[in-house]
Amino acid sequence: MHKKKTTLLIGILLSVIVLGTVAFIAIDKLFFQQEEPVEITRVDSQQEFINLLAAHAQEIQDQKGILTSITLAQAILESNWGESKLATEGRNLFGIKGEYQKDSVTMPTQEFENNEWITIDAAFRKYPTWFESLDDHAALFLKGTSWDKTKYQGVIKAKDYKTAANALQKAGYATDPGYAEKLIELIEQRNLQAYDQIYDPIHYVKQVDDVGTAKLAKDTRIWSSPPRTKNAKPIDDLAKYGAEKLKIAQEMQVGNGIWYQIKQDKKALGWVKNNIIQIKTL
Repeated sequence: MHKKKTTLLIGILLSVIVLGTVAFIAIDKLFFQQEEPVEITRVDSQQEFINLLAAHAQEIQDQKGILTSITLAQAILESNWGESKLATEGRNLFGIKGEYQKDSVTMPTQEFENNEWITIDAAFRKYPTWFESLDDHAALFLKGTSWDKTKYQGVIKAKDYKTAANALQKAGYATDPGYAEKLIELIEQRNLQAYDQIYDPIHYVKQVDDVGTAKLAKDTRIWSSPPRTKNAKPIDDLAKYGAEKLKIAQEMQVGNGIWYQIKQDKKALGWVKNNIIQIKTL
């Protein structure tokens, strides 16, 4: 009898606990606002890798003629998006063998020989940063090899990424028989060909005869030619001319807006964005 009473009491106690818990949850939902789930934004590390290299690769294209899309695609493919051991320890993005300024690192590598893949140890060039790796890669294309100075001329002369990729394959840059196909696929997947457009189109250039003064602005740089046109670079600062009257000699519209060529005492100073010049009525 005593045992039955004990069991009954335990059952009642458990029921009270369960009911209390349910009531607490109900009150909590009724009176306390639930926080919205936090949305976690994932960083595209692959795009960050592209962003890091793109500007330097475009400089190389401007100066050397090697398409940016090819440089980026090779860097991605050869270094596994900058995560390979050679890329992290040797800052070598392209798997170029040998020494760089007497520095190298030995790594295992796969080569395709006699219709099969084999693994060998090889000495690879070790660079201070990835940017030297980009420069050295371009130098290899320009100088060729000791036995063939024109080995990569087909790559340099190529006007589109498919021609360049196939020229690389033909030149024997890599032993992988599917190398060109892999480069083309990468370029198209990540739209790397867009980086080959390093200059903005010039819509028009016309002579004008106006006078203006500098306006207060965050960016008052004077350029040798409008940014994203060939050989464009900052050469002066409009702010130092203060309220002086400047002659506006030419107007140019490019992809990033309208620009004025300004002169002082018949001397051309350079190009400025139209929104930092206040035109005066003659």
